[in-house]
Amino acid sequence: METALHRWLLVQSPLLGPASWRRTAQVLINHGQRVLTQRVPMTTTAHQDHVGPWIEQYLQMEKPADDLPMVAVGHSAACPRMPLLVHELRRVGWNIQYLICVDGRFPDGRAFTDAPTFGPMLNAMVRPDDYLPPWPRWWGSLISGLVVDPGAREEVMSEAVPIPRSWFDQACPVPDLPPEVRQGYVAFGGSYLESAAEAESNGWFTVRIDGDHLHQVVNPLEVATTLMSMVACMGAGEHPSR
Repeated sequence: METALHRWLLVQSPLLGPASWRRTAQVLINHGQRVLTQRVPMTTTAHQDHVGPWIEQYLQMEKPADDLPMVAVGHSAACPRMPLLVHELRRVGWNIQYLICVDGRFPDGRAFTDAPTFGPMLNAMVRPDDYLPPWPRWWGSLISGLVVDPGAREEVMSEAVPIPRSWFDQACPVPDLPPEVRQGYVAFGGSYLESAAEAESNGWFTVRIDGDHLHQVVNPLEVATTLMSMVACMGAGEHPSR
């Protein structure tokens, strides 16, 4: 099914940077799509609001002059914030018609540390200044398995910065979006199958493809074509999940 022209807002995990979407963005552009990526740095001051400044930086983007239908796609730790981001951008006139979360926790209004094992894992890594090391250092040699190509790995991982421990304790509200905003979820491999199941049970168009957490870096063609196919299906009113 051919995808009509859309404008894509690719939202990186706040723990990484825009390089995590760069290759997928190029594939979308090669297919004639319009793409926006925004460098929104991690809020690096502890004990403050981490959600509000993140949203505000996206609100400061220049609104496109055209009125192309928009697709907002968030990866990983951006996922719980995506409904709020879409709500706020629509409030100021952005024509966002699709929301897709990719390999992250389903937006449920909870803090990351509400998961019983996550807080203790973070506490074991926290530094004396109450910061955590950049996300790639959490996983040591396992990172090389996520992105085998050393050039791509360095490009993506070099954008990660130390993270305030308090960042993970802040919940993000999940506003109700109007029915005209179609919602989808993509899971890479098995890490977020529970979130994929929750998305599916909530009526989101859900797709599972083989790959690790940074599959959009490793196989941008598969990820981009999957996203375009999802939008085409959702736009046509189809609701199957696979």
